[in-house]
Amino acid sequence: MKSFSTLLAFSFAALTAAAPLEFYRRAIDPALVPEFGHPAGLNPTGTGDCDGITNAAGVVVKIPCFCPPNRSDFIASLEANVAAGRAVNNPGVSVAFPTGNSKDEKLTRMQAALVTLQNLRGPGVGCPAASTTFLAQQKAIQDGTDGGAAPAPAPAPAPETNTPAPSNGGVDPALVPEFGHQAGLNPTGTGDCDGIRNAAGNIVKIPCACPPSRDSFVASVNANVAAGKVVNNPGISVSFPTDNSKASKLARMQTAIVTLQNLRGPGVGCPAASTTFLAQQKAIQEGAESTPSPAPAPAPTPAPQTPAAGGVDPALVPEFGHQAGLNPTGTGDCDGAVKNAAGETVKIPCSCPPDRDSFLASLDANVAAGRAVNNPGVAVSFPTDNSNQSKAARITAVLITLQNLRGPGVGCPAASTTLLGQLKALQG
Repeated sequence: MKSFSTLLAFSFAALTAAAPLEFYRRAIDPALVPEFGHPAGLNPTGTGDCDGITNAAGVVVKIPCFCPPNRSDFIASLEANVAAGRAVNNPGVSVAFPTGNSKDEKLTRMQAALVTLQNLRGPGVGCPAASTTFLAQQKAIQDGTDGGAAPAPAPAPAPETNTPAPSNGGVDPALVPEFGHQAGLNPTGTGDCDGIRNAAGNIVKIPCACPPSRDSFVASVNANVAAGKVVNNPGISVSFPTDNSKASKLARMQTAIVTLQNLRGPGVGCPAASTTFLAQQKAIQEGAESTPSPAPAPAPTPAPQTPAAGGVDPALVPEFGHQAGLNPTGTGDCDGAVKNAAGETVKIPCSCPPDRDSFLASLDANVAAGRAVNNPGVAVSFPTDNSNQSKAARITAVLITLQNLRGPGVGCPAASTTLLGQLKALQG
């Protein structure tokens, strides 16, 4: 008979063999992780862009305002990549992180940092190298001018005091300037729509989601006024005086502008060109303004009934002719399916074209509704016969669905497919 201790040892061995072998996560020494050398959120434009580093031509490169990321989050992503031996979000890219002080090892660590930075949220979807001094540090290592020792970590910024949830700012909506422009005008299919005209008389392109809904905007103004600063960009003070003096009107207008430009984060919001705010501001400064009457409320769009399945035969749906995620730049752009007139490959969002199954579901819904569900003014048909006219109608339905996947004009561009080429071939 086997002793109890023998059985216990045998059982433990069996359990150990059956258990996953992932006993630890590889820890990286933060002192070996290159410093970004650049802060996030510098000089926001209001369209989501901020200042990055200065390029070789002496021009400041524009980068997403949320780049570079929080260092702790970045190190966690780097650790995950090193543990996996590859970029978790872009598995075709190998990652190593040696700990020695040789030139090759330093360069390997720098490359791991760059790969992690550029693939934070998906293949090629992350932060650009221009949001850091990584490339300059890499060159210094290659040239032997990096000083030989790892740079001292940048001092941690003083922690921000958590702002308590503000009480209602008590803003009178009648004193909040009207946008003077509506969202979703003339979508291009790449997420851009028409904004106001600039001084040269040209229409400025703006995100189709801008300006926001008035109710949500007034709520944001309220929160900022209650806090005395822009909640999403605390370095900007806000006031909202209620009298009728020029100074008070200008203060209210400035509050509206900074609220608009920082709706979702520092410099991440809607541009002033999605409104007539700057023109209204100029009129106040020149004493030429009149109190605008509120814009008429648009007629409510009837809520579409949930359509029955459109019954689209997948075999009749044209193929995209291109795959997503080719040659990511690290800023969210990848190679498109077509070249422009200059023979250059058109850049497209790395997430385009979409997954075919989800696309077919969207097309089905549009065909069932007889229109683009996300852009109801655009009719959709999907005839099933083999005439060139019907084939062209099907390609058009696919293009409309593609360009309005998530809202009016918010989807994937035609350049993420060969559909326009297919359409041209049909039309002779």
